[in-house]
Amino acid sequence: MSYQVEISALSDTALINLRGTKTALGNFESALEMEFPKSAQAVCSREGITVLSLAPDHWWVRTAIQNEEQMFDTLAEAVAAEHAAVTVVTDHFSGFSIVGAEASLVLRQGLSLDLRRLTSGQCTRGSFARCGGTLQVVHDRHHYDLFVEASYTDYISTWFGVASGTVSERGR
Repeated sequence: MSYQVEISALSDTALINLRGTKTALGNFESALEMEFPKSAQAVCSREGITVLSLAPDHWWVRTAIQNEEQMFDTLAEAVAAEHAAVTVVTDHFSGFSIVGAEASLVLRQGLSLDLRRLTSGQCTRGSFARCGGTLQVVHDRHHYDLFVEASYTDYISTWFGVASGTVSERGR
């Protein structure tokens, strides 16, 4: 069975991991000229920048790969005098975009969470197809972005092929 879904690699996305106190948060917000999500599992976006709140003191900043170095420098400079961490993690993770009317059906096969409880503008971490994953709900039940550790890229690519029905289990 084939699903109505398109799965593609997010090869043009940079990820920067942020950790810090409330003071550092204020500095991050000033540096990017945007308000960060105030609760865990929330997402805020503005042109070219998306911030995922993973915990009260932990965020990911998503931007275009060509902006990675400038974004890192801006954020690191903003908290240079604070107890905070700014780390480029782009190479540590691989991203996948899952888009289509049946995107949630494909993800449900490997995700240990109830997708019906997640709406647009949320993110979460959990077990995905026997590895860890970070999921951003871009558009409720239609578009999701999933990030896994880069060492699982080939495995997850094959998993998506089998789960979406585009690759048979015998053909792999």
